[in-house]
Amino acid sequence: MKHTFLGTTGLRMGTLGLGTLTWGRDTEASDAQAMVSSLLDHGGTTIDISPVYGDGLAIDVLGSVFDGGVDRTEVFVVAHAGEFYHDDDAVRFNGGRSALIDSLHSTLAKLGTTYVDVLMVGAPDPRVPLEQQMNTLVQAVQSGATRYIGLANHPAWRVARAAQYLTDIHSETLGAIGAEYSVLQRQPAGELTAVAREFGIGMIAQAPLAGGVLTGKYRHTIPATSRAATDHLSATVQPYLTDKPRRIVEAVAKAADGLARTPVDVSLAWLLAQPQVSCALIGARTHAQFEQILSLDIAELPEPVSQVITEIA
Repeated sequence: MKHTFLGTTGLRMGTLGLGTLTWGRDTEASDAQAMVSSLLDHGGTTIDISPVYGDGLAIDVLGSVFDGGVDRTEVFVVAHAGEFYHDDDAVRFNGGRSALIDSLHSTLAKLGTTYVDVLMVGAPDPRVPLEQQMNTLVQAVQSGATRYIGLANHPAWRVARAAQYLTDIHSETLGAIGAEYSVLQRQPAGELTAVAREFGIGMIAQAPLAGGVLTGKYRHTIPATSRAATDHLSATVQPYLTDKPRRIVEAVAKAADGLARTPVDVSLAWLLAQPQVSCALIGARTHAQFEQILSLDIAELPEPVSQVITEIA
């Protein structure tokens, strides 16, 4: 696996990471254990976790993986904070000081560790002053509970404000941005990338294969065992099954055929070549799927091919 740095943090990380959205619900603990082993065997480092992944079970599964003998120091944990399940079973977010601290302490306890590598605020909370959030995160860094600060699913203007505040008030760096980014989701390629470049922030790409659509599995049908066929995950796929995304997928597949590569290979190669992208999180459901992706070479695309994909997308 190729390696790069997370923005200007100096933290060296594998360009492919492990997403855990399905752990505990759709992914068995044995598969999760095997995925982490494969990640480390291939030179990867990054695991993304949230209190709400897998109906709240994913974090317990990762804790059991660490208990099973994985060396914590070899793993780069990106932990979302402030996300929780409401009484109606809907995911809610609270970005206040108490909620962030409680979320962090709960994550540390369930993982059996004293720190996470990035504490990622999972969503903006307009009720809470940004300064309060940033002060809370800086305190977490100073206490040693996290090494770096990150923001996920935040608009570019809020990222810029946070980064400027951290620099001016605390001489601290905003280390990471988490955002859904793929050939089919180009929104981060505008203002968010510009902000990341300006402040030296590394981007961690979520859903780099658009819920599996960029594998090509949905070109002709909806497989019975796929995300689109499940009630709880279909929403992550449906936006990419309309006419325009289908045309883009066909173009990617055509490019892959011409290069004797796969659509997954081409899609990831395109994404990892985008400015500021440090890591793409692979949320495979099974170990076999994850191992297949880790085994790809993901060589740089010829410039004409990359340009055509960019224009079509």
